[in-house]
Amino acid sequence: MIRFQKVQRLVQMEIALDYRKPSIIGSVILQLGITAMLSMLSQPKITGSIWNTLFWITLILGTITAISRNFTLVSKSRWLYWNQLSSPAEMLASKMIYGWISMIVMCIINLIFFTWFMGIPIIHLGKYYTLLILTTGGIATIYTFIGAIASKTGNSGFLAPVLSLPLIMPLILIGIKASQKTLNPVLVSSLNKDLMLLGALDLMIIILSSVLFQALWKD
Repeated sequence: MIRFQKVQRLVQMEIALDYRKPSIIGSVILQLGITAMLSMLSQPKITGSIWNTLFWITLILGTITAISRNFTLVSKSRWLYWNQLSSPAEMLASKMIYGWISMIVMCIINLIFFTWFMGIPIIHLGKYYTLLILTTGGIATIYTFIGAIASKTGNSGFLAPVLSLPLIMPLILIGIKASQKTLNPVLVSSLNKDLMLLGALDLMIIILSSVLFQALWKD
C-alpha cells in the first residue's frame, strides 16, 4: 500500500538533492537554449511543421540524461538504504512523479526558448500543452524505469540512453504526428483520439513498470 505522505517526502528529498547539485540541470538548460538558437540560425524562415519537429527532437535528446539519472547515480549502499526506508511502490511512485515534474519543467523551458527565438506557430495551445504533458509523462516514466535497470550494471550512464530510445519511439511518433494537428484548425478535431491513446499508453507503462520493479527492487 502506498502512503502518500511518504511519497511526498521522497519527492521533496529528490528536489533537495538536485538543489545541492544543479550542474546536470544547468547543463540541460544550456543545451536546450543553444539548440534552439542554432535551430533559429539555421532556419531563419522556419515553417510550423519544422518548428514542431525540431522542438520534439531538442526536448528528447536534451532531457534523456537528466531524467534517466533518477536511478543511474544510485549506489548499491543507497539501494539498501531505500529498502529500509520505503516500499518498492512508494519509491517508484516518487521517482515517477519527480520524473514527470522534471520533464514538464524542461518542456516549458524548451518551449520558452523556441518561442523566444522563433515564435510559436501553434494555434490550439490548450490541446498542445495537454499533448506535451501526456507524451513527456510517458517518456519520463520509461526513463525512470530504464534508469533503475541500468543502475544495476556497471555502465549505467551509457546503458540508460541506449535502452530508453527504442522504447520511447512510439510515444515520440504519436506525439509528433498528433502535435502537427494543432497547426491546422481542420485536423485538430481528431486530436482527442490521440490524447486518449497517449493516456492509455501512459497507464500501461505505469502498470508494467510497477509490476517489473517489484522483482528489480528485491534483486
